[in-house]
Amino acid sequence: MFLVVSKNIINSIMKATSKSIHIVFIALLFSLSMISQTVKVACVGDSVTYGSGIDNREEYSYPQQLQQLLGAAYEVENFGYPGATMLKNGHKPYWNTPEFKSSQEFNPDIVIIHLGLNDQGNNNWPNYKGEFERDYLDMIAEYKKLPSKPKIFICKMTPTFSGHHWFEEGMRESFQEIQSKIESIAKKANVEFINLHEPLYRFPEYFPDNLHPTNEGAQIISDKVYSAITGNYGGLKLPILYGENMVLQRDETIKFNGTANFKDTITVHFNDEIKKVKADAHGLWKVEFPPLPASGPYPLKFATASKTVNIQKVYVGEVWLASGQSNMGWKVRDTESATTVLKDSTNPNVFLFSMTDKILSGVKFTEEQLQKANANAYFENFGWSAANSENLENFSAVAYAFAYNLQKKLKVPVGIINNAIGGSPIQSWISRESMEKTHETVNLLNDTRLNPLVDTWVAGRIELNMQDQPKSKIKARHPYQPTMLFDAGIMPIRDYTIKGVIWYQGESNAEHVTLHSNLFKMLVTDWRNHFNNQELPFYYVQLSSINRPNWGEFRDSQRRLLAIPYTGMAVSMDVGHETDVHPKKKWIVGERLSKIALHKTYTMEIPSSGPLLDYINVNKNRLEIHFKHGQGLKTIGSAKVNDIYIAGADKKFVSAQSKIRNDILYVWSPEIENPRFVNYGYTSFSDGNLVNSAGLPASTFSNNTN
Repeated sequence: MFLVVSKNIINSIMKATSKSIHIVFIALLFSLSMISQTVKVACVGDSVTYGSGIDNREEYSYPQQLQQLLGAAYEVENFGYPGATMLKNGHKPYWNTPEFKSSQEFNPDIVIIHLGLNDQGNNNWPNYKGEFERDYLDMIAEYKKLPSKPKIFICKMTPTFSGHHWFEEGMRESFQEIQSKIESIAKKANVEFINLHEPLYRFPEYFPDNLHPTNEGAQIISDKVYSAITGNYGGLKLPILYGENMVLQRDETIKFNGTANFKDTITVHFNDEIKKVKADAHGLWKVEFPPLPASGPYPLKFATASKTVNIQKVYVGEVWLASGQSNMGWKVRDTESATTVLKDSTNPNVFLFSMTDKILSGVKFTEEQLQKANANAYFENFGWSAANSENLENFSAVAYAFAYNLQKKLKVPVGIINNAIGGSPIQSWISRESMEKTHETVNLLNDTRLNPLVDTWVAGRIELNMQDQPKSKIKARHPYQPTMLFDAGIMPIRDYTIKGVIWYQGESNAEHVTLHSNLFKMLVTDWRNHFNNQELPFYYVQLSSINRPNWGEFRDSQRRLLAIPYTGMAVSMDVGHETDVHPKKKWIVGERLSKIALHKTYTMEIPSSGPLLDYINVNKNRLEIHFKHGQGLKTIGSAKVNDIYIAGADKKFVSAQSKIRNDILYVWSPEIENPRFVNYGYTSFSDGNLVNSAGLPASTFSNNTN
């Protein structure tokens, strides 16, 4: 497209007496003509570029959507060829396609290469993977020597999801190898790099066949390519946790990050220091300030040439994340001690940040709710607020009790982030990276509706809510499905430094005890990896008592999870309710969690745990049960130990007699000559009454592991 200039203007200037004006004008006209030429963009690739599987691909494939974004100053052509490989010895080399030749004849100014997805197949990668890098570098060289000397971008591949039939037959590993090689190739060839894996990896609903994106997925691709070409990333943007009254973790390097347009200079003012940084080619930037002790408030300012964000009050103290399901999300206003807390236990040095659900209900989701059932739109975020009675009403009671008691002991600002979601199973909080590693969890990823590994209530609620989704044009994912809450609620905050996690969840996994234990271990490792802290404290609540099947077994499995380093468990069996899954004595639970943190994380010499099974000796017809944290072992409410049973080798349990002496519990029964096994607090709704001198209750325990 060339600049159109009026003939009258040209003639009048041509008649000008000054020859120099004439020469300057001709030069200017030539320059404007050159500038106004269209920039040619060649989109080279396979079926994802071509638009396979997209409704009306002529309009909605990513090159077509990219054309709309770039506008008339650009000419974008789609040179995608379905099934094409980068490998010259692959089953369908892009090298041999008419599109490869056409893309060169197009003489582009910009080339976007997205290849590799078909190379990962078992018919290609195992035999020819050693040739991939050389072939890719050769293709880059072919485009570089074109007369137009194009700028070249190569792309980290869009995701291949675990539902693909070759995923567990080598493709998972092949995919990872190729992704790694592409990053290396970009550096060796000195070309630009676009990561198309993120954020698409967080939107499996946009890949119905596990390989090809829908219109919505293609839009994400076009957005990323547009930003890479233009450097326009939407200007200065800050993470969701940045705002008034935000709390930064004390005694840790203070890190600020965000996005901005390529090469924009971001100026950060904090603690009387000014630091400047330029956004990189991906629009990313970060700066670091030295650690600070508990202090504040400080002003904080972020500025670019076109935008300034001022935050008047930033505190430095302790930051914790409170997560899980409804018992963690249970509001202060609904607890047994709500009136007292809201009147007498507010604390202006505790700061609350809520991430809340927008859509969950006990009926079929509406179209509007389905629109919000994705990683970008699910949570509604409320900025940091001081803990006054108005802000507290709708905040997590357990999380606030925890933060309140921490602040009273530590005397520093405490920030508490709550993103608990009622009914959520543990698998919804684990990343896809982790879930894709084992066959059992891949099964959960691929069969998300009525899977027998999913608790009955959870599966039923997904079916109820999503019953119209299969026929809807809206691509949605239920918050209870695997990885959804990680994608929506953990990914956006993982760069924020936190001291630790408190967790109250398990009710929606209680039908599958062993699976939950495996998933819990995976969750802890996963979050420690994503928060980049292998010693991140993870303190959790053992389920309470209720008349539901196998809750005693589940509680004991949670006790065994204390073998994970840097964990702690708050017992809630004594404050449960026979029929209500939401017992109301939440302040006690939060306070017990705070005792664990104060002892384990802040090294205070205070009682932090009730009696925990240590070991058992068999002494003739008696069992001698020894405890950790058993100092002052006693019963409350009655002289005898409640809910304790023993068995011989046949594992037929009978009620046991008991005696406590020197903090050792002795149990026996006239019916059992040679006792071997003991269950305490194993009844789903238990009246177990063992405590230590601090009044902290003993955990459910058993040495019957089969």
